[in-house]
Amino acid sequence: MQRAIETIQRERKPEDIRRQIRRFQEMAKVEREMATKGKELSERMRAGRQLVRNGEYKLYCLKCDSFAVSSVNMRTIENSHRVILDSK
Repeated sequence: MQRAIETIQRERKPEDIRRQIRRFQEMAKVEREMATKGKELSERMRAGRQLVRNGEYKLYCLKCDSFAVSSVNMRTIENSHRVILDSK
């Protein structure tokens, strides 16, 4: 291990080594952040699928995560079409 470190230090400039270490650290940070965001999104989606009360669900937009509709306002026509009944 010591010989490997000495070889690297002899053949490369300290600035290059620091730059490469910095790049590896930044890549690791991005990977950790993406993993965390993926877990958060997964948990939010799972929570959104849980029953709210008496079989009622709240559905959210997958792109912007804003509330879209409650399952109470949804109806099925001819066992295939979904419509939303809303007073607006």
